[in-house]
Amino acid sequence: MAAQYEQIARDLRERIASGEYAPGTALPLMRDIAAEYGVSDITVRKAYGLLTREGLLESRRRAGVFVRELPDRIRLMVRSRQIERDELGYFSGPDVQHWRALPHPEGEQTRITTAAAPADVADILGVQTGTEMTVRRRLIGDPAVETHRQLADSWIPPWVTEDLPALSGDTGIGGMYDRIEQWAGRPLEWREEVSARMPSPEEAAALLMPETGVPVLRAIRVTALPARRRQPERVVEVQDIRMSAELFAVGYPVPRGSSAKWPVTPATSDYYQATEEE
Repeated sequence: MAAQYEQIARDLRERIASGEYAPGTALPLMRDIAAEYGVSDITVRKAYGLLTREGLLESRRRAGVFVRELPDRIRLMVRSRQIERDELGYFSGPDVQHWRALPHPEGEQTRITTAAAPADVADILGVQTGTEMTVRRRLIGDPAVETHRQLADSWIPPWVTEDLPALSGDTGIGGMYDRIEQWAGRPLEWREEVSARMPSPEEAAALLMPETGVPVLRAIRVTALPARRRQPERVVEVQDIRMSAELFAVGYPVPRGSSAKWPVTPATSDYYQATEEE
């Protein structure tokens, strides 16, 4: 059985979804909600806290608790994940061609430092967790829409920076990928995996996100020199990209696999019957 505060939160959630409490409006005072449900102020505070963590409410100092603008009431920007190119070099999708580097929270447009890579990044690069390597940290965004921005950390293994010291400093016209392709004499390939997690306080501040209730989308982009002849694939960079899950969605095509190529073979088993037999 749900606790009282969970039941109150469920009712308020439904009233928000129905429009009874519209985005931007203040919720009743806690004492009024407490009187309506016959509970203590502490119980209502727990219900409000739950909805705040879900991203439905926000507390404004000396003003009260307000309904936030809901993601399903605004059109998410769908990020098409593909590599494109123009006169400036490579960029990740036609919807962000006009995005530019913004001042990093710590000052520079590109902050270059040496640090221990996160465990999952180290694993992709095939190095031990804690290995020090070059990381290029950037904040990139839409000059016309302040909240449309992303953090991007490029982790570069030592064997690459040893041969390409420019990646530890000014990469010049075309940027990092052009330098790697010129050095390797062949094209790069990219793949990504997308997940979600809650942001750190520093990430939330840089991305202009609420302090609670909204996760970040995290796209891990792997940049590699593809295998050829007797040479295996070589991963030359892992980029850790974070953006607000409240403002952005990730879009990608869903291709037919080899077993689903048209014309298809007629089905011979009943889906529900097969499930029951299992």
